[in-house]
Amino acid sequence: MKRLVAIILILVAAVWGVVAMDHPTGRADLTIIIPVDVFTLDPQKISYNQDIRMGNALYEGIVRWDNDTFEVEPAIAQSWEISPDGRTYTFHLTDRAKWSNGDPVTAHDFVYAWSRALFPETAGDYTETVYFPIAGAPEFFQWRTAQLEAYAALPSTERTEERALSLYQAALQQFDDTVAIKALDDHTLQVSLTNRVPFFLDLCAFVPMFPVHRATVEDPRWWSVDPETAMVRVRPDWTKPAHWVSNGPYILKEWRFKRELVIEKNPNYWRPQQVRSRTIKFLPINDKNTSVLAYQTGVADWHSDVQADYVADMIDQNKRAAEQGLPPANDMQVYPAYGTYFWWFNCEPTLPDGRDNPFFDPRVRRAFVLATDRQAIVDLRRRGETPAQVFVPPGSIPGFESPRGIGFDPQRARDELRAAGWYDRDNDGIPDDPRGNRFPDVVLLYSTGTYHVDVAQAMSAMWRDTLGVRTELVGKESKIYKEDLKKRNYMLARGGWYGDYGDPTTFLNLHRSTDGQNESGYNSSTLDNLLAQAETETDPDKRYALLEEAERFTMDEEVPILTLWHYAWYYLFKSPETIDGKPQPGGLRNFSAHPRQTQFVWELEVVK
Repeated sequence: MKRLVAIILILVAAVWGVVAMDHPTGRADLTIIIPVDVFTLDPQKISYNQDIRMGNALYEGIVRWDNDTFEVEPAIAQSWEISPDGRTYTFHLTDRAKWSNGDPVTAHDFVYAWSRALFPETAGDYTETVYFPIAGAPEFFQWRTAQLEAYAALPSTERTEERALSLYQAALQQFDDTVAIKALDDHTLQVSLTNRVPFFLDLCAFVPMFPVHRATVEDPRWWSVDPETAMVRVRPDWTKPAHWVSNGPYILKEWRFKRELVIEKNPNYWRPQQVRSRTIKFLPINDKNTSVLAYQTGVADWHSDVQADYVADMIDQNKRAAEQGLPPANDMQVYPAYGTYFWWFNCEPTLPDGRDNPFFDPRVRRAFVLATDRQAIVDLRRRGETPAQVFVPPGSIPGFESPRGIGFDPQRARDELRAAGWYDRDNDGIPDDPRGNRFPDVVLLYSTGTYHVDVAQAMSAMWRDTLGVRTELVGKESKIYKEDLKKRNYMLARGGWYGDYGDPTTFLNLHRSTDGQNESGYNSSTLDNLLAQAETETDPDKRYALLEEAERFTMDEEVPILTLWHYAWYYLFKSPETIDGKPQPGGLRNFSAHPRQTQFVWELEVVK
C-alpha cells in the first residue's frame, strides 16, 4: 500500500502537467483509456487489440457475435443459407444499411474489401487465417505474388505506369475468375470454401472481414499503382476524420495522434437504438502507472488494459475490503481472457547439442507437469488468474467440454519419472538412467524484463523438491529468445497463446505436427488424425467430440506443453450500484464477462 501511495504522489504532478499543456476536446459521454494509440483503422490490416475494438465501433460486418454468449447473429446479413456440403454460404443483406455519407452498403462492398485482403501488397496479419479457407484465395495470393515478382525482374525501362496499371487490371480479372467470392446482386453475397470450415461464420464476424467504402479508399489523392513495382499503394489519409466514411455505429470525429481519438454516433447507422453513447473519447496513455493515476483522478470512465506492476496490490486491497464487509477499495475489475500461459517442452528426440532429450518421453513430461503446483504459482502472483490444467480456456467456446487435465500429484510425478527409467540409483539425490547417467540439468529459456523468471524459479524449486532434478535459468532478450525458440534451442521455454477465433482448433492446431506455430517439435499421428477427422466431420456434436478427445489426449497423456494459468484481463471502472432498486449514477454497465473480451463500446453506457 505504501508503495502504491508513493507512486501516485510522484506521478500526480506529471499527469496534470500533461493535461495542462494539451487542449483536449470537451467531455464525451464515455471516455476510455487505452495503453497505446490506434495503429490503423484499415479493417483489412487491423490486428492489435485496441484497433480491433475500434474497428467494431466504426464498421459492421455481415454477421456479428452476441457479446455475452459469442453465438453468431445477423448484422448486415439478415439471413443466410449453407449448402449441404457446408462449403457454400449465401448471405442476404439488408437494404437498409448505409455508409456514413449516405451511400447504400451492398454485397459489392464486401467483394471489394475481401479482394484487398488477398492482394499481397495490401494484405494484413490475419489474411491467411480468415481468407485462405475461401476457394481460390491462396491460389490468387500466390498468382499475384508471382506477377509482381516477374514485373520486378523486368529492366527498369520496361517498368512503366501504363504497364503497372494493366497488370493491376489483369489481377482484378484474375480475382473474379479464381476466387469464389461473388456478389449475385446488390444484396446477395455468395462465398464458397475449399473445404468445410465449421467456424467460418465466426471468422466473418472478425474485423478484418468488414467492408470498406471503395470510392473513399481509391481516391486518387492517396491511391495509386506504383510504376516501379506494380504494387497498389494506399496512403492512410482515407482513414483520417476529414475523409472518413464508415458503416458502423460510429464515425471518426477527431484523431489527434497520441492525444485523443473521438468517435461520434453515426447518423446514418441503420440500427441507432443499439448505440448507447452519443460520443466516445479514447485517451492513449503509454505509461502504465500514469494511466492508472489518470483514471483515479477522474479523467476516464474506463481503463481498458491495466498493466501497472501493482495490479496484485489493488486486487489484494479489494479482497481485504470484501472480507471486512466493506465496499471495494478501488475500481479494479478482473475478467477471464481467451488465452493460456504455458511453457513449451522440447519434444524432439535429441537436444541441439546431440544429447538424448529426456523430454521426448511423454512419461517424463507428465512427471514434470505432475510436480508443478499451479495453484501455488497463481497464488504467488496474486493477480486473480485461474490455474490451467488444459489449453482451451474452459467455458470460452459454446458446446465444447474441456477435459480435467492432470493436476499436482508429487507421488505420481515420481512414479512417472521412475517408469521412464529415471530414479536415484546412487543415492546422491539426483535421478539416473539405467546407464548411470544423471538426469541432465533442465534449461528453462525465457525472455528477460518480465515476470517469467519468477515463474521459472518457482517451478525449479518444485521440481528439485519433488523429482530431485537440477535446473538452469537462461534469460535472453526477446529477439534472441524467439530465435532460440524457433531453432528449438531449449529444453523448456515460456509460451503463451490467445485464441484468434471461436473454435477449439485455434488452440489445438498448435500441437499439429505441420503447424508453423508448433514450437515444441511435437509429432503425433494420433493427434494429427483426430484433427484431420474433425476437419471432415459434418455432425457438430461428433466434431466437438473429436476435438475434446484431441485435447484430452494432449493434456492428459502427451502434454507437449505445461499449462500454468488462463490469462485474466484487468480493467478499471466503477461497477453499477443499485439502491432501493434504482441504478446509481456513475457506474459503467453492459460489460461482457465472456473470456473473449471483445467489449463492444457501442453497448457500454455510463449510468446517468
